[in-house]
Amino acid sequence: PSMSPSQCSQPPSQGSNAPVSSAVCGRRPLMSGYGGMRIVGGVDALPGAWPWLVSVQIPTRMGPRHSCGGSLISTRWVLTAAHCFKPLYPLPPPPRASQLSQRGPEAQVRSIKQVVQHEHYEPRMESNDIALLELDQPIECNDYAQPACLPDAMVEVSNLSHCYISGWGVTQETCETQETADILQEAKVHLLDITTCNSSRWYNGAIASNNLCAGYEQGGVDSCQGDSGGPLMCAEERSKRFWVIGVTSWGLGCAKAQRPGVYSSTLHFHDWILGKVRPRPRPRPGLCLSIHSSLSDFFRKLNEFLQGLKGKGT
Repeated sequence: PSMSPSQCSQPPSQGSNAPVSSAVCGRRPLMSGYGGMRIVGGVDALPGAWPWLVSVQIPTRMGPRHSCGGSLISTRWVLTAAHCFKPLYPLPPPPRASQLSQRGPEAQVRSIKQVVQHEHYEPRMESNDIALLELDQPIECNDYAQPACLPDAMVEVSNLSHCYISGWGVTQETCETQETADILQEAKVHLLDITTCNSSRWYNGAIASNNLCAGYEQGGVDSCQGDSGGPLMCAEERSKRFWVIGVTSWGLGCAKAQRPGVYSSTLHFHDWILGKVRPRPRPRPGLCLSIHSSLSDFFRKLNEFLQGLKGKGT
C-alpha cells in the first residue's frame, strides 16, 4: 500500500518546509533491498527505485527538456546544483518520473517558486555549487515520491557503503554525439579518497574541501552532462536507509580513468540548507511593545533615581 502524505511531512514543531526527520526519509518502499543492481556505464532503474529523484526541465519550443537532476528533501524543496541555473531560466517545471517521454500516473509536475543559489557560488571554479528550488505546490508522498535523507555531523559519511548515482544524463559520449537517457539510469560507484583525487595525476589540487569524489580509478562508470544536480547516495548498513551525501557538480570528461565525478558535499552545506528551508521564527505579537515598555520603565526609574540624588546634593 502507498504511504500517505502525512508520513512524508515534518513534525509541526519544525515546520512543514524543513527536510523531513530521519525516521521517514531515505526509504524506498518499492525496493526490498539495494543489492544486485549494477549514467555512463549504468543500467535502467526500475520505476520507484529512487523516489527522491527529480528531473529539472527547461521550456523549449519543442516542449520541456531535461536539464538537470535534483533530490526531493521535503515536500516543497529540491536540492540541486547552482550551475544548473546559469543563465537562470524562468520557472522551469520539474516533473518526477522514471521515464521522461512517457510519464506514468505516478509522476508529479510542479513549477518552481524560487531558486536559491549559494551566495558564494563561483562559476569559474564551480565552488559552492549547490542550490535549492522551492516548489509552488507540495509533493504528495507515496511509494514513488519520498524525501531523501541529508547527513549531519552525527552521520559517519566515510563509513557508508553501497553508493549509487542516478540520472537522465548522457549515457554514451563520443566525438560525434552525446546520447542521453530517456529512462532513469543508475550505477554503483565507490567513494574515493580526496587526497588521491587531488593528486598530480588525477585532478592536481582542483578538489575543494567541500567536494567529494566518486567513481572508479579505471573509469567506466560516471555521471555526465544532464546528471548535474542529481544525488550521490549511499546506504546505511543497519537501517538500509539511503543518505544523499553529494550533489553532482563537475568532472573532466565522463567515465575517464583517474577523472571521477566531483560532488558538492551535503554534509559541508548542511547548515546552509537548513537555514534556507526552515521558516524563520516570527516575533510574538506584542514582543516589541513589551521591550519598548520595559526600556521606558527603566529610563523613567533611572531619571527618578538621578533626580533623587540631585535633590540630596542640594
